[in-house]
Amino acid sequence: MKHIAFALTLSLLFAVTPATAKTLSKVAAVVNDDIISTFQLDKAVVAALATNPNKNQLTTEQFEQIKTQILKNMVNDKLLEQRIKELRLKVSDPELSAAIEDVQLKNGLTPETLEQALTTQGLTMSGYREQIKNEILRYKLLSREVNYKVLVTSSEVLNYYNNHIDEYTIEPKIRVNRISFNIPTGNEEQLAKLHKRIDVSRDLLLNGEDFDMVLTAQGDSATGGDMGELVEADLAKPLQLALADLTSGGVSKPLELNGQIHLFQVTERTADDSDPFDRVKDEIEEKLKRDKTDLRFEEWQKELRDNAHIEMRM
Repeated sequence: MKHIAFALTLSLLFAVTPATAKTLSKVAAVVNDDIISTFQLDKAVVAALATNPNKNQLTTEQFEQIKTQILKNMVNDKLLEQRIKELRLKVSDPELSAAIEDVQLKNGLTPETLEQALTTQGLTMSGYREQIKNEILRYKLLSREVNYKVLVTSSEVLNYYNNHIDEYTIEPKIRVNRISFNIPTGNEEQLAKLHKRIDVSRDLLLNGEDFDMVLTAQGDSATGGDMGELVEADLAKPLQLALADLTSGGVSKPLELNGQIHLFQVTERTADDSDPFDRVKDEIEEKLKRDKTDLRFEEWQKELRDNAHIEMRM
C-alpha cells in the first residue's frame, strides 16, 4: 500500500501544470522575507527523482525523507541568495563571458557546439548564463565568508604526515623480465648444453639484444616474459640477492629456483624515497585545507540558519 501511495504521489507531481500549480501551491517554508512554495518544492523533487534509479521502489517514508532533505537544501540555497544580495555581490558581463569562454576552452567547444550541447540537455544559452552567474556569485560569497578564514600551518602539515607516515611511504619497486628453463633430470650432457645455452642468452641480453627475440629463440625449451612492477621487499630472498646490484638493463647470473634455472633482466627500478615529506607536503596541505573548509562551511551555514527566521511548514 505504501508503494502504491508513493506511486500515486509521484504521478500527481508529474501531472501538475503551471496553470494548476497557481491554485494548488502553498507555502512549504518561510526564509526571512522570502517563501518557498510547494510548487517549487515539488518541481525540485521531480528533478531529483528523475536521476534516481530506485524511484519506483521508494516507500512513502523514503519519499518523505527525500522531500524533507530537498526542502532543507532549498532553505540553505535561499539563505545563500539572501546573503549575496545583502553583500551586493555582482558579476559583470565581461566576467561572465570570460567564465563561459573558459568552459568552452577546457571542453574544446565553440559557441555553436556549446549551444548545441545545451539544447540536447533542454537548456537555453540565457538559462546557462544564469547558472554560471549564480555559480560565480556563490564562489565569491564563499571566498569572502569561508575560504579566507581557512589557514593550514606548516606544523599541522608535518604533524599530519608524522601521524600517517605509513600511508605516504613508497617502498622501492623493480620491473623485471624473466626467462625460465626447465632442468633436465639424470642427463649431465643435456644439463651442460642447457648451461651453455643460458650463458649465450645472458650475453645477448647484456649486449643489448631485444628480450622478446631472445625469449622467442628458445622455442619450447623456456618460458618467461614481463613480470611487471614488483616490491623488492616482497620477493624471495634468493631473488632479492640476485637483483640487488642490478641497474636498468642489467641481467642476473643464472639462478636455480623451484626446479628451474632463471635469468632475470631489470627493465626499471625506482629509487629509494629519500625525502617523502617533501614529495607529499603539498598534497597533505590541500587535504587539510579541504577538510577545514568543509568544517568552516558547515559552521557558517549554521550561523546563517541561527540568525535567520525559518519556518518549515511541510
